[in-house]
Amino acid sequence: MSEYVNETLDLAALPLADGRQVLLPLLTLAEVQQVKFEAGDAADLGTLKWRGHDIEVVSLEAFCGLDAAPREQHTTVGIFRANKDSKQPFQALAFCGLAAHMNVSAEQVETEALPEGGNFASAATINGETYLIPSLEALGYKEGTVH
Repeated sequence: MSEYVNETLDLAALPLADGRQVLLPLLTLAEVQQVKFEAGDAADLGTLKWRGHDIEVVSLEAFCGLDAAPREQHTTVGIFRANKDSKQPFQALAFCGLAAHMNVSAEQVETEALPEGGNFASAATINGETYLIPSLEALGYKEGTVH
């Protein structure tokens, strides 16, 4: 019997513009803000002043190696914290929809094949829904630093 059978995971599910969902550990998410972006260059979402930090805002799609959604479709910005040793302590990702909190047991997670396109570390099915998992190293986490 696996040592992880009774372990639960607190996850943040973030929507991509194409309807797929990205999962990140909830502990990496410092804050979520609703925003309104005007039409313009999807690659330039500007900067966000947050708790004394000027943080460049990047679309979740671009972060995941996909084409960025139109600027005006982004409705939410998540502020993510990196580990304490990271050069950039926070990162802002804009996404098209609302974040959702999920608490799942390790036994509910089934590994899936990675989709074509994008930079994802893995994919998983939870309760019949497929989720994509980006590299935590891209958020400033080293392997083994998220529990």
